[in-house]
Amino acid sequence: MSDKRKNELSINIKEVREEIDRLALAANRNPQDISLICVGKNYSLTDILLANEVGATEFGENRVQELQQKQAIYAKLPDDKQRQYKINWHFIGTLQRNKVKDIVGKVKLIHSVHSIKLIKQISRVSVRFNVVSEILLQINVSQELSKQGLYVDQLETAINVVLQSPNLCLRGLMTMAPYYSDPADAEPLFAKTKELLAKYQPMVGSHFNQLSMGMSNDYQYAIAQGATMIRIGTRIFGARNSVGINN
Repeated sequence: MSDKRKNELSINIKEVREEIDRLALAANRNPQDISLICVGKNYSLTDILLANEVGATEFGENRVQELQQKQAIYAKLPDDKQRQYKINWHFIGTLQRNKVKDIVGKVKLIHSVHSIKLIKQISRVSVRFNVVSEILLQINVSQELSKQGLYVDQLETAINVVLQSPNLCLRGLMTMAPYYSDPADAEPLFAKTKELLAKYQPMVGSHFNQLSMGMSNDYQYAIAQGATMIRIGTRIFGARNSVGINN
């Protein structure tokens, strides 16, 4: 079964990467500038390890508890087994302030920093743990009430708070488009996010150069507008279910 599943994942990852290459070249971009974040929500650690074996290295998790459980299972693997894998964890879901202590120092990048209070909490915990946390600010460009994120007119204030907070490194912006029956309708929102990155890069520095935007249904439009990280789950792992993650 694992060989069959590994082959499925290999095919899916190859197809997505070929599509990324095609879309990047069509937009006069270097495909190497675009990272594929494989979203592991409701998928097993076994799936993640199999995907890693066929070349995927960046994995995003939406829920703190699920991330903790997967990392705990991984930590119990024999050392020689762990050395076979190269896994970079990203946190991409809604992050509550009381959960910050559970992920600081345990992920490569926190994509979904959506408020000034959260910025300050990540800074405090990072100082306590003596680590530098790399973060993205989540922007709610569409101003949907149902979505987390800073509004455009709050962004400059939030950036200043990050710059004044110790043990934080601001790498860029993240956004989620609303669901559109025609995914092309998301492109103006991605374009606006790209404009904001360019506007504030002189203020932050050249390392402020990451755009996390685009998912399985709309990533082609995100790539056209400069996405450097796309978050893909179902296109790689297949239909989600709610079975235990220990499988």
